[in-house]
Amino acid sequence: MPIMLPSYHIGIVVADLRQAMAEFGKIGLEWHAPVRNESDLIVGGEKVPYSTWMTYSKQGPAYLELLQQSPGTIWAETGLHHLGLWVDDVPAESEHLTAEGIPLLQQAYDKVVDAPFSYHQTSDGIRLELMDIGHVGPGLATYLSGAADDYLNGIATAGLDGVSEG
Repeated sequence: MPIMLPSYHIGIVVADLRQAMAEFGKIGLEWHAPVRNESDLIVGGEKVPYSTWMTYSKQGPAYLELLQQSPGTIWAETGLHHLGLWVDDVPAESEHLTAEGIPLLQQAYDKVVDAPFSYHQTSDGIRLELMDIGHVGPGLATYLSGAADDYLNGIATAGLDGVSEG
């Protein structure tokens, strides 16, 4: 099974992205500019548009990923959410995990990087997010370098002003 370790991130769903960034900043974490994630969730075989705000810690790996809470989705409850894992082939690895008894929770397709991702859940309730290293890796490496932080911070400031807090 070609899942690549170490994991590249730990996902945390938060009610207020700015507040969470500030709180985690008190323990020394610094953050890259928040970005808007545009995806299609696969629900009953149909694509359902979805978007949310997210950011990654500058410290890592493993990085901390903060995701804005999103009622009515897999990201509805705040708290520790998932372990993000790199894979070469998301559909094949997802099928493998399902066959091995680790059920699929959510399939999705990231429209920005043109790649599928999926969530599975172990019998102990640990969610695993499978991400395609070939499609997501290069863009994420650029993002994590901080090269676009100034530009993205301007976009995030305008966009997050419209996000309800709490």
